[in-house]
Amino acid sequence: MADNHNRSIKATVLPPVILALVCAVCCGLLALANSVTADKIAAAESAAIAESLQQLPEAGNFTEIPDFQKADNEKAAASALYVDDKGQSAVLITADGYNKGGLQVIVGVDKDGAVTGVSFVSVAETPGLGTKVRDNPELLLDALTGCTDTSQVESADAITGATFSSNGIKAAIICALETAAANQEVPEI
Repeated sequence: MADNHNRSIKATVLPPVILALVCAVCCGLLALANSVTADKIAAAESAAIAESLQQLPEAGNFTEIPDFQKADNEKAAASALYVDDKGQSAVLITADGYNKGGLQVIVGVDKDGAVTGVSFVSVAETPGLGTKVRDNPELLLDALTGCTDTSQVESADAITGATFSSNGIKAAIICALETAAANQEVPEI
């Protein structure tokens, strides 16, 4: 009888203990992988942002503005503001397209408050559909270049088959225009 009791305890206690040990080892390995790759990931993201800044039309030398007023909306959030030596603002925005946070873009805004261009840091949208906003600028981005207010942006036609992504880009541009306007007092570099 004592032998059955010991087997019963082993059968109920041993599996959760083994599972806890396996989970602890897995967590430790994930933490190690994160610590090894975190700097590389941050460097790659920083390089992608720097490259995207230079893709803006007539881009100068950009400097990041550390404290700025954000003008986020329900589909787009500004995470950084840059100003170049020519007075152009560039706002780093993550916007929801078909996927939540599927669009990370930099929107250029000149000192008169007009959109100068959009460059893509990353696109996690449906290939062939949502990616049309990046791959076919003539379908939407060209119409949004030069816009100075929300009504102009909202009136632009969405790309057929990429409505969510198109609306995400529009939300990003509205966020950029409003963020640039809220930070007009930032001195030129």
